[in-house]
Amino acid sequence: MDIKREINIGLLGFGTVASSFYHIFSEQKKELGSIFSIPINIKKIFTRGSGHPVPENIKKLTVKNAGDILEDGSIDIVIELIGGIQPAGDFIIKAVSNGKSIITANKALLAEHGEEIFKKCTEKKAHIGFEAAVGGGIPILRAIKNGLAGDKVKSVYSIINGTSNFILSKMTNEGGKFGDVLKKAQERGYAEADPSLDINGTDSAHKIAILGRLAFSTSLSMADIIIEGIENITQLDISFAKELGYTVKLLGILKNEDSKIEARVHPTLIPSSSLLSKIDGVFNAFLVNAKFAGPLSITGYGAGGNPTASAVMGDVIEIVSRLVNGDIHQDFIISKIKNKLNVKSKKEIISRYYLRFSAIDRPGVLSKISGILGENFISISSMIQKGRKVEGSVPIVITTHEANEEELLKSVRECDGLDVISAKTTVLRIEDNIS
Repeated sequence: MDIKREINIGLLGFGTVASSFYHIFSEQKKELGSIFSIPINIKKIFTRGSGHPVPENIKKLTVKNAGDILEDGSIDIVIELIGGIQPAGDFIIKAVSNGKSIITANKALLAEHGEEIFKKCTEKKAHIGFEAAVGGGIPILRAIKNGLAGDKVKSVYSIINGTSNFILSKMTNEGGKFGDVLKKAQERGYAEADPSLDINGTDSAHKIAILGRLAFSTSLSMADIIIEGIENITQLDISFAKELGYTVKLLGILKNEDSKIEARVHPTLIPSSSLLSKIDGVFNAFLVNAKFAGPLSITGYGAGGNPTASAVMGDVIEIVSRLVNGDIHQDFIISKIKNKLNVKSKKEIISRYYLRFSAIDRPGVLSKISGILGENFISISSMIQKGRKVEGSVPIVITTHEANEEELLKSVRECDGLDVISAKTTVLRIEDNIS
């Protein structure tokens, strides 16, 4: 076994997370050297000139060609913090092919091409760390893959996107229209100029794909995940939810029941007494229910330079420890799974539902709606109709008992075809049994 006399790191990118990582690493460098009794160095930094300005004292480390890092035989760990699918994906495959270990915060890349990357790491006996890809500074992946390694994860409920949570929290606590609150989020730097991946649920789904692979030790692709965003949530829905004792949150949901997985991202009514309903602003949270450990919760900053860089540092320490000790064991088993667990489609989902109909104020409207629901075996749990008009129509809110999603959506389509329904019905799921 070769004895490592130093560990060298190559850093791809120098944006918000990478610059925060550099400063944290510099502050902790002496302590790292003391822990492992060998020097740990950042040897090269690849920057294309965008992102954060590079301080004068480290410009000597910068290179303009990623190959200067990927082909450097003295570099042991490559940290990819560029983001996006390409060229980041090619850089990672190249680095692993050259025998280097990888750390990445690239949730989109891992969600879309994780299987290929994990397979290459297995083939080359390379280590990979990706804690920062899910939950920012929250060590949720390490908690699942290490802390619950001898347990069985039954479900994970998560608030996993800070932008959406900020918007829904503001609408709930202060009122306001979706568009106006989104603009505030952009002004404060909580939302991108193009926030579509955050508000349409795609960002959350990327993280759910990664989290689900670890939680259930199976393959999970974006195509397996039911994805709905928050762009159609109105103040009216938030007000009715409050009246019913619920709060609206964009949830990432994973469940494993009878060897069938539910993987969903959508706005959800959750009890206002639940822990997740109290998670406001840009915070993220995870509620994990394990067979033996029971319910566990963890919350914190789900994004931002320092929190995400902290997660990268955790991966650095773990991988350095393995390299120093000559440990070629890989702590992920995803690429070795032979049997993919079945994922439930909408036809198999059972849930309670919130339905908001926009009805013309005529006699017999309720009987028509309830008749269609009854014909499709949808049982009504509660109903609100106050006679107030919204854009010329009267809102009728119905919550259901548990129902099959396919039958529920069929009922709603039939109701929307009635001449007394003036707009598309809002359908939101209700999750009552959140630990």
